Amino acid sequence: MTWQPELDDLERMRALGRRMGGPEGIARQHGRDKLTVRERLDQLLDRGSFEEIKSTYGERTYDEDGRLRSFRPGNNVIGYGRIDGRRVHLRGDDFTIRGGSSDPAGRSKRDIEQAAGHWRVPLVQLLDGAGGSVREVAGGEDVTGSGDMVAEHEAGELGTLVEIAELGVPGSSAVPDRDDPPPAYAGVGPATRYDLASLLAADDVHAQVPVASAVLGSCAGWVAIAAADSHFSVMTRETSELFVAGPPLISQALGIEISKQELGDWRVHAAHTGVVHNVAEDEADALGQVRRFLSYLPSNVWQVPPRTEPHDDPNRRDEELISIIPRDRRRGYHIRRLIDCVVDRDSAFELQALFGRSLVTMFARIDGYPVALIANDVAFDGGAQTAAACQKFERFVDLADTFHLPVVYLCDVPGFMIGPKSELEGTLRWAMHANRAVSEATVPYCTILLRRYYGVAMGGSKRGPGLNPRYAWPSAESGSLPAAGGVMAAYRRTIEAADDPEAMRIEIEERLNALASVMRRPQLADEIIDPRDTRRVL
Repeated sequence: MTWQPELDDLERMRALGRRMGGPEGIARQHGRDKLTVRERLDQLLDRGSFEEIKSTYGERTYDEDGRLRSFRPGNNVIGYGRIDGRRVHLRGDDFTIRGGSSDPAGRSKRDIEQAAGHWRVPLVQLLDGAGGSVREVAGGEDVTGSGDMVAEHEAGELGTLVEIAELGVPGSSAVPDRDDPPPAYAGVGPATRYDLASLLAADDVHAQVPVASAVLGSCAGWVAIAAADSHFSVMTRETSELFVAGPPLISQALGIEISKQELGDWRVHAAHTGVVHNVAEDEADALGQVRRFLSYLPSNVWQVPPRTEPHDDPNRRDEELISIIPRDRRRGYHIRRLIDCVVDRDSAFELQALFGRSLVTMFARIDGYPVALIANDVAFDGGAQTAAACQKFERFVDLADTFHLPVVYLCDVPGFMIGPKSELEGTLRWAMHANRAVSEATVPYCTILLRRYYGVAMGGSKRGPGLNPRYAWPSAESGSLPAAGGVMAAYRRTIEAADDPEAMRIEIEERLNALASVMRRPQLADEIIDPRDTRRVL
């Protein structure tokens, strides 16, 4: 007598689990230009490195002889794998089963998140689910009176049981068997997420491991919160949305008819709210961005960021840097071109490019070492710190400080944004958040004063204890506010009394600009450098 029958059942369950929601569900997924969760894992991970766990969690039926008749797996796949040789933990929603909406077996797999913290390895989430469903209240009971528990593979629906008969195994009357009793909805599911805050929370000082999420479909409820509570999140341009609740609930509760794209696509969350960091052209691009994001970070806060073998001379001097800053203050320049001249070639990876656009935040490498690079972009709002830019500044500095990336700040800031819109956005409050994040950071923080360095926005340049050097280009200048904006306020009587008020205004501005120059005020920096030496200095 052996245990072969049980092993046969085990293999059948695993085989059915790999079939996910069955051919129809997979066809629907592909029809939406979306990969299945297992195809996504294959693309994301090093070849052959994935080890699935809890693969037999799900809903089973047995015949009268106790033989397995059917099996529907839980609606997500979890396990371990490697990215560039480094171990990660993963959780991927399976939209082909219940549209990714929550079920008992799926919820019981969520301890992979906590395991990531305990094992001190990054957590990757492939999000494609609807969160909770009203069917959870019924615990799987048919409340329609039709006796029909088979539904379409849409968000919030149950999906179908895959029959073992399709694999050539006959069955008779089915008796359902679940992994755990269907719980009441209250207190189940989302609360688990918050219990993990001390290990994973992106905005918490106690975060211990990197959390990266790819939004690959229409995500609502706690699934959407998982994206927002990540150190990095990326959503696909054409096939993903993010919201607290979808259009049907919005229509019923608020009487508003809105499409899911209008409610929460990339235009909303990557360009306007900043909830999501980046936009990907397709799923392959999204998974590639997750891999690249993790490549700059350590596996946990007890390690330093990984250095790669450099292929760029750390003493390289680009001649165009000596003239990239125009003498005319009204003219702009291309900050990303300037950055390319400073960091290792092809090493820059930008985050939140569409949000708070007067500020650039990106990971890059200098001599192979990862750095968190911040720069003002004069092409948007003249480089002024808007409310959105301040939020972006704070979030990025906190991320760098959590995972030990030195900060490089290329500073050309005229101050915080002014005007009625700026006041309504609460710029003053967000400005203090940004400055506080800088003052509390413990990582090395190097500032390069490129041109303007004015007002309370000077708080973006860290001073005080620690390794916080400040260098300046000859083009740098500083003061309480730019002369062009303050001359009329400070010298109104003198200007209005002059024979030629405009000429007097210009004369005063030029005199003040000269006095604001770092060449007149060398105390603004530890050293004034040739712009071409910036890379060597860093």
